[in-house]
Amino acid sequence: MALSQSCGAQGQYENEGIRALFNTKIHILGWTGHVLPLTRYLLLFGLILLGSCGKPVTVEVTESLEGRSPLQQLRAEIETILSDSLLAPSNVGMKVVSAITGETLYENNAEKLYHPASTMKLITAATALVKLKPNYRFHTTLYADSIEAGRVQGNIYLKGRGDPLFTTHNLEAMVRQLVQLHVKEVPGNIVVDETYFDDIRRGAGWMWDDGPIGGYYSHLSALTINHNGVVVKVSPGAAIGNPVRVQLNPSTQYIEVVNEATTIAPLEKAKLHIERQTGHVAPNAITLRGAMTIGQAEVQRHVDIVDPALYCGTLLKEMLGQNEITVQGLIQHGQVPDNVTEIVDHTSPPLFIVVQEMNKPSDNLSAELLLKTIGSEIKDVPGTSENGLHVINEFLTEIGLDTTQSTLADGSGVSRYNLLSASMLTSLLAYMFQDFAVMPEYLASLPIAGVDGTLSRRMKGTAAEGVLRAKTGTMRGVTTLAGYAMTSDCEILTFAMLMNHYVGSSYPRRALQDKIGNALARFSQRRSNTTIKRTD
Repeated sequence: MALSQSCGAQGQYENEGIRALFNTKIHILGWTGHVLPLTRYLLLFGLILLGSCGKPVTVEVTESLEGRSPLQQLRAEIETILSDSLLAPSNVGMKVVSAITGETLYENNAEKLYHPASTMKLITAATALVKLKPNYRFHTTLYADSIEAGRVQGNIYLKGRGDPLFTTHNLEAMVRQLVQLHVKEVPGNIVVDETYFDDIRRGAGWMWDDGPIGGYYSHLSALTINHNGVVVKVSPGAAIGNPVRVQLNPSTQYIEVVNEATTIAPLEKAKLHIERQTGHVAPNAITLRGAMTIGQAEVQRHVDIVDPALYCGTLLKEMLGQNEITVQGLIQHGQVPDNVTEIVDHTSPPLFIVVQEMNKPSDNLSAELLLKTIGSEIKDVPGTSENGLHVINEFLTEIGLDTTQSTLADGSGVSRYNLLSASMLTSLLAYMFQDFAVMPEYLASLPIAGVDGTLSRRMKGTAAEGVLRAKTGTMRGVTTLAGYAMTSDCEILTFAMLMNHYVGSSYPRRALQDKIGNALARFSQRRSNTTIKRTD
């Protein structure tokens, strides 16, 4: 006996996250009709958001291999993967749950506590979407005391409200507005206002020696620009013995460069070091040491800056100068007073886009700014990480999770103080799958196996490619993966894999996670001992 099933649906996103959903039909043995509401809901979102299953599927009645049910076979396969000697010294927690039925398909140490690393962002993103709503927007505003005859009468003010995506291009648009107003002179100061948040620059439990290179541990501020960093581009000099050439993007005097690196012959051993100075020297001075071989390709590094608000103010002053607008005063911290004139307000993309920009590449700064924004919007100004975490714990309690059995310390997962269970993550994921108001945006934010984000190179060529969406997490001795998988018969599963306390590279352990992801995508749970085969 065989039957042919075609499951497909169409959906369309409008700019503001509006979903236009079309009818879904199911075809069984020549009969065509509308599916029941629940089935339609599950098929529609499972297919639109997790992909695949638009292909014909052939269902054949077969006897289970070795007399075991498909579920027993899945559990045995996962156990075999987790029994790898590589994991013997480690702690592993895992849980797999059907998002449709709530049935637990597999669990191992699911209630024990682990460092989540960046799977913590799943919780931050969920709270932000539910509490702030998907179309929430961030504002960065330029003010002046007043403008008369091309002259600012006093100061100009730049106020940030936590926008993680604010860039020099947005700041340049603000400057163009001043140019259009024919402003030529600012006799006062540039006042940078970051009072929407507190002035704590780093998360609780962040390591003191987390380096400034790479953009992983950017300093926190309500007034943020270019992910609070500068890109240092280094290339060899024109001849052997010449200093290397250095370029900053954006070009700015806020960063002092001490160039001690040289250009050497091609056969010599070369290693380039980019370091930020500490101690008695300027905090935003970087030193280049070592060497590059002549003809070597350009090296680029993101370097975090200290005091993001002053950095933003410095870029503003430099842009004004480039547009022949003279600033007589200083760049200083302060607060926007009452009765000022608003010059221009920059509005960010909607929150669901910000959440995508956080989860796909696993951006720590966005997560921490979201955490403080949650605290500011739901509790009080200034936004603090502590208040943001209070809101998160309240949300988790509201959806039925026991927050006394976890510890949350930041929004990104960088902190070693974070401790939670695989069970908590799968329960959160199941809740978000059922919340129609935010579920499409939440799933759309997650990396897709073999396609994009931090999963772009993982699970390629397997059944999981294109149908598994999950958040990765990596720290020294920690690798995690949690999200959604679609089985071969279009059932949606939530899963969490937390691997902690090991020595060496995360890559071989990620390979084991990928094997499990492939097993979940191949799985077919048919109570009548059937298996599902996709036909191209």
